[in-house]
Order: sequence, then C-alpha cells, then structure tokens
Amino acid sequence: MVTDTSQQIVDQWLAAWTHTRDLTTSRLDGWPLVHVAEPSRETELVCVDPGVATWQDLTRHVAGDPRVMLTVMAHDVGPYLTARRRDGVRVDRDDEALMSVRLDDSPVPALPDGLTSRWDLDGHRTTYTLESGDAVAAVGTVGILGDVATFDRVETMPAFQRRGLGRHVMAVLTAQAHGRGASLGLLAASAQGRALYTTLGWRTRLEMLSVMGA
Repeated sequence: MVTDTSQQIVDQWLAAWTHTRDLTTSRLDGWPLVHVAEPSRETELVCVDPGVATWQDLTRHVAGDPRVMLTVMAHDVGPYLTARRRDGVRVDRDDEALMSVRLDDSPVPALPDGLTSRWDLDGHRTTYTLESGDAVAAVGTVGILGDVATFDRVETMPAFQRRGLGRHVMAVLTAQAHGRGASLGLLAASAQGRALYTTLGWRTRLEMLSVMGA
C-alpha cells in the first residue's frame, strides 16, 4: 500500500506537471483525474499503490473507452500487471517510471558542433530546442512550481541519436531550472529515457503502469 513518501512525490509531480501543461484536474473516487485533452487520451486517472482489488474496481472508469487512461504508481507494479483485468481494458504502457533528482549548479555544456539552439516560452513552459538547419535535432521542456521542476517531452530525433544530445538538453534544462530556484527535479521516464537519466544521477522512485479502454 501507499507510503507517505510515495504519495508526496506523486503529488509534487502532478502539481508541477499539470501546472507546466496548463491542465485542470478534478477528483474521481478520491484520486486525481487529469483532463489531458490530447490526441492520445482525454483524461488520465492517477492512483498511488491502492491495492489490487481497488485498482481492479477503478478500471471500470476506463473499460471500453479508448480515450481514457488509468495509471497506477507503485514500487512494484507487477501485481497490478498480472492481476485479472475486466473486459475492455488493455495495457498501454508498463515500462515507465517516476524519477527524481536533486538539482545542482553543474556547468552548462557547450553547444554541440553544427547545431543551433532556441528557447521558447509558452505559458508556464520553457522549451529548449537544438536544430540542424531547419530540422529539429533534440528538444525538451521544463516547468517550475515553487522549488519543484518537472522535465517534460525530452526527445532526440532518430537521425540525431547517439550523439549525446539528450544529455546536453537535460544539462541545459537542469541549469535553467536550478537558476530559477528549483531544487527538486521530477519526470516520468520511458524505458529508453530511464537509462539516460540514471547515468545523469536521477533515481527511480516508482514504477508506472497505464491501462486504457479497448
């Protein structure tokens, strides 16, 4: 079951993430329901290690509806992944993780050769983009709420991978967030991103499992 530390870290991430994306939230069965309103999903219900029986009951909110998502965060999502699922529920992602790091004032790395950089401010989001001519090579966004920074949509395009661009983008965003007073960094990482972030000192706090209606 949930520990205070787990709930606190999820609450911090959700608050910063929804603030960064300008999303609204409500409550459903006592859990936060994020109104994402994106092509991939309309809403996302987020629960923290509620226990398998409660999670199975919560899946009624997504069963049969491919526009809604239910995400459970736990130290081990295995019991949820292997538990019997009701009809009309499919696994969307089972390889993501919530990660954290203490931000510091590490030096900003030099811009990689042959690339230019651009900063864009959009509401609560600050996006850093590396470009090669007219092509985007890598991009990442950071948003800050109090002393918490959430890193979002960090991506290196396939043609530019294995050149250290993701590491560069994360270092620049980290310096920018720390310079604005953030001391804690949080993000939801894919399996591929998780490997990179671990080498940068990030720590896995909780595993994530997301299901959607089918």
